[in-house]
Amino acid sequence: MENTITIGQSNVEIKEYGGQRVVTLKDVDDVHGRPSGTARRNFCRNKKRFIEGEDYFKICANEFRTDKICANEL
Repeated sequence: MENTITIGQSNVEIKEYGGQRVVTLKDVDDVHGRPSGTARRNFCRNKKRFIEGEDYFKICANEFRTDKICANEL
């Protein structure tokens, strides 16, 4: 089985964090064909409208290195 999902014309690697499927800000930029950093800029501008732990997760680089975010093994 594949570990990617097709959104529009983009293939996005399926990732999980805390047992939930997630996308990164880079994934959002790629899917929408936007320059790198666009999703981060817009997220920061609107962060007050989101609930941490529900709408987004704040993680550190170490969590990527220790596989806290991992590709979904289907």
